[in-house]
Amino acid sequence: MIAGVIQMARSKKKKSNSRRRQFKGVNVLNVTEGYLQTGVWTEKLFQTNPFEFVTGITEQGYNPGSDGGQRIRVPELLTGFRGGSYADSPTQAVKRNIAGGKDDPTIGELAMGFAMPVLQSTLIGVGFKVAKKATASPRRMLNRQLRNFGLGDIIRV
Repeated sequence: MIAGVIQMARSKKKKSNSRRRQFKGVNVLNVTEGYLQTGVWTEKLFQTNPFEFVTGITEQGYNPGSDGGQRIRVPELLTGFRGGSYADSPTQAVKRNIAGGKDDPTIGELAMGFAMPVLQSTLIGVGFKVAKKATASPRRMLNRQLRNFGLGDIIRV
């Protein structure tokens, strides 16, 4: 009697699926897409590329604020725009960058300024989604080769 009850309890218990190990490395395509997306927005909002935005290093070297505040970078944001020659606040500089250089942009001008980066960002996302589907088989083979070389836990394509 007791054995029958235990058997029924066991049969109702759901079998646990074995968990697949999750990938914790870097996916090259995702990093590339992220860099391109970041590039679209840092160019429109801050008039610089992602590398210059993060590091503050330009072709002329490291000199925050030397451009009068048109190009905004993280070191300038962290230091509160001290040093250099800043024409106005960061908010005003971003508004001017969005509106294409106009000093006091209207809401319509700001919306039109956002139209192109939104379109670019959308096209980048759609393009990468299509490219990932189209190249799934070759990428699978490449990832298999990376695993054979011992890099499968670190990097994926």
